[in-house]
Amino acid sequence: FKGKCQLAGQTSNVYGFRAEEHYAGSEVVSYGQLAGDIDNIAALGKLTCSKAAGCFNQIAKAVKKCVKSNPDFVRDTIAAAEAAYKLSAQADVEAFVASKSDTLFGELANMAMGEFNSASDIENFVNEYVSGNLKAQSPQMPQQLSPKPKSWLFNGAPAIVPMNLLHS
Repeated sequence: FKGKCQLAGQTSNVYGFRAEEHYAGSEVVSYGQLAGDIDNIAALGKLTCSKAAGCFNQIAKAVKKCVKSNPDFVRDTIAAAEAAYKLSAQADVEAFVASKSDTLFGELANMAMGEFNSASDIENFVNEYVSGNLKAQSPQMPQQLSPKPKSWLFNGAPAIVPMNLLHS
């Protein structure tokens, strides 16, 4: 990453390493483990909120440049991502979801996996169930991140953590 996404990318990598170390060997994440990691989560969240709009715009500009040189860039990229997922991750995801079959998370993940087998399935779902007004607002999403929601995110936002899913 370079430009506006560089710091966010580097920090997310650092957080990933810290999280891997912090949660290593845990089958179930405890409240204590979450409490011990909350500063890292908050720092990553604050950074993400502060860089989201600029990073989104940087990525959008790069995608537009790619589309200009290859009109099928988005379709080709999605097809490549689907193929890579099926080749290298799908079996692991299915095994993980199967291991959680007696939990709410497992049931929801299993339903989602049954419903969404490709990017076109997701697109069809959005087209069928998401209102045109909401879809029309999506290009403005980066601008909607600043400044009020940013301050709300980590200055008084209620902590909404589905703890029952973590202990299921």
